[in-house]
Amino acid sequence: MESICNRYFFKIIYNKNRSLIGLFLCLLFLLSNIFGQETDSYKNPVISAIDIQGLQNTKRYIIEREIQHPLNIPIDSSLVEKDRNRLENLGIFSEVTWNELPLEDGTSILNFRVIESISLLPIFSPVYNEEMGWFLILGTRLNNFRGRNEKLLLRGRIGNVSAYDVIFKNPWFFGDHVSIAFNFSKQIFEHYFLPYRQATQEFKINIGRYFGYEKQLIAGIELKKKEYFGQDTTSFYYLSPDLIAVYDTRDIYNDPSKGMYIFYYGKYFRHLNQIEPESTIAWTQSYSAYYSPIKGKRKTTLGFNLNISSITGFRNEYWLGSLGGVNSVRGWRIPSREIYSDQSQSYRFGYLRAISSLEIRQTIIPKYAFQSPSYFGPIRSELGLQTTLFIDLGIAVNNWEDLSDSAPMIGTGIGIRIPVAISGNVRLDYGWSFYNGEYIERALLFGIGQKF
Repeated sequence: MESICNRYFFKIIYNKNRSLIGLFLCLLFLLSNIFGQETDSYKNPVISAIDIQGLQNTKRYIIEREIQHPLNIPIDSSLVEKDRNRLENLGIFSEVTWNELPLEDGTSILNFRVIESISLLPIFSPVYNEEMGWFLILGTRLNNFRGRNEKLLLRGRIGNVSAYDVIFKNPWFFGDHVSIAFNFSKQIFEHYFLPYRQATQEFKINIGRYFGYEKQLIAGIELKKKEYFGQDTTSFYYLSPDLIAVYDTRDIYNDPSKGMYIFYYGKYFRHLNQIEPESTIAWTQSYSAYYSPIKGKRKTTLGFNLNISSITGFRNEYWLGSLGGVNSVRGWRIPSREIYSDQSQSYRFGYLRAISSLEIRQTIIPKYAFQSPSYFGPIRSELGLQTTLFIDLGIAVNNWEDLSDSAPMIGTGIGIRIPVAISGNVRLDYGWSFYNGEYIERALLFGIGQKF
């Protein structure tokens, strides 16, 4: 700066006309430098404190442990957005927003504002499940139990299924993201394609750990009893350890705009009531990717998923899987007992299944939070609307070498998604099904949560 002004002072001595221009440029340079620094400081204020507003039931530390933006550095909106996404992914808030609150000393407070979803949900409702039909649920669900992001479900079901469940989950039980979950349940229902009435009892416990925010391992063990009642009664007793590995870079779990989700699941069944003990291995791998070419509140998202599952070792008809339904190849209804017995669509059944799905998701009404009065107190939830175009392909075989000789089942159609608290969203998919170039049927299917 001094050298610039000296040059203009030298010109003043020799040329009075040019000196005025030089002084003007020197002054302009000084002012632009000063105001430029002030503007940069205003755009990126230093965060001196972090505040959280809107907490009613949730413990403050549940939120604080998810916020990673450091103090005493200029605000970084990309870090703040990641913090906001982590809070939304907890599944206990209908809405999460943030803003800056300037202070007199020139710094700012980073302020997060949350709207809690309903935490205590009494359940007395008829429910439809495509595999079991209609039944009535009685019970309660605590989605943010004790304000610690714990989930506790106590319910009974009567109708086409007779059942009870006790389920508890804590995603951060102790240490660094160490989770625990257990469930105890019993249910009796008519199998949807096998000619048997099935009764299942199980107790299961899982312990998991996050490694950072993208990698997770979960190990569990299960004790299960299965009985099938038909002309004869067949019983199975299992001791089943399992392992889950997850790699997850999605920004928002329920409606991602970017990232991928890779899931591996292996389960070993040791049959305890066989004369000669047998074992069965179940294996599932799933790969999902998401990208939003049009961003914003009314975003357009492309999603792709490939899911492969297999049963190896000891197996019989009780281990058969099928294709068709809201979480399989859409446009196809789940297979009935008639279809299974007459073998008219034998290509729908197998021990090995591969399903690929492509979706185009368009947000019509961005998700928003609302509150309404009820007998049990105010209900806080969310609403919105998303439409979807989809195409699914699926193959079911008994051995891997049969894959090359099999034609895929195809389903294509449209759907809507309505965000709701606790469950994520309600899903309706209407589609048409094809096999070997021939039209088969059309189906309207109901589900909870995204397909992938």
